[in-house]
Amino acid sequence: MKKPVRRVLWGFSIFISFLLIAALIFFIKFMRATKSMTPVETSAINDTVWAVKDKFVNAFIFKGDSGYVMIDAGFSKRNFARELKKTGISPQEIKTVLLTHTDGDHIAAISLLENPVIYMHRDEEQMINGTNGKTKYNHPVWKYGPYKLLDSNDTLMIYGLKIKILPTPGHTPGSCCYVIGNDYLLTGDNLVIKDGRYEHFLEMFNMDTPLQIKSLTQLPDPGQFKYILTAHNGVVKMEE
Repeated sequence: MKKPVRRVLWGFSIFISFLLIAALIFFIKFMRATKSMTPVETSAINDTVWAVKDKFVNAFIFKGDSGYVMIDAGFSKRNFARELKKTGISPQEIKTVLLTHTDGDHIAAISLLENPVIYMHRDEEQMINGTNGKTKYNHPVWKYGPYKLLDSNDTLMIYGLKIKILPTPGHTPGSCCYVIGNDYLLTGDNLVIKDGRYEHFLEMFNMDTPLQIKSLTQLPDPGQFKYILTAHNGVVKMEE
C-alpha cells in the first residue's frame, strides 16, 4: 500500500475513533443524567389533572368543560399509549396540546391524537422548521401537522381553562412555562425545584444556561402556586 493512502486511512481511523469516543462519553453522561431524573408515576393528581410518565419524562393532562388539554407529549408513542390507558382517558378525548418546547421527549405521542390543536411559543418555531437545532448538525423538521404560535404572556381560554404562557428561553429559544388557573405552574425543562426554589435545568441539555437562569428570575414566586408540574422533577406540592 502506498504511503499517501496509508496516511489517509490512518487519519480517517483516528477521526472515526474520536467520534466514537465522543459519542460514548455523551451516552454515559446522558444515562447518568436521565437516571437522576425523578418523574412521577402515571397517576391522578386530583379529580381534573393527571400525570403521565414516559420513561424519564412527564406529560400532564387537564380536564376542561368539553375536552382535555395535554401539556407536552412524551418520549415514545408506544410507551405513552400504554401509560395513557392507566388514566382512563382516550387519545380521542385530548383535543389540545401545549408544548413547553419541541425536544423529542416532549412531542412523540402527538401522533396518537386525532387532529389536535397544537400550540408552541413563536420563538420555538425555529427549532422545527430546519433553521436551528440543539447541535450544529441536528435541525429537525416538524412532522406532526399544523400548529399555532403563541407570543409571550398570551392568555388562552380553552374548555374553560385559563392558560397563560410565560416565556423562559434558555433550554431552547422558545421554551416556556404555562400557568393554568391560579394553582398550577407547568415548567417543562425550564427548571427544577429544590428546597422550594427554582434552579436551572441540567446544563448538558440546555442551549443557553445563563439565559435560562435569567429567565427564571422573571417567573412568579413558586409559593403562589399549589402545584408545580415539572417534566423531569415530578410534581411539587407547594402547599405542603
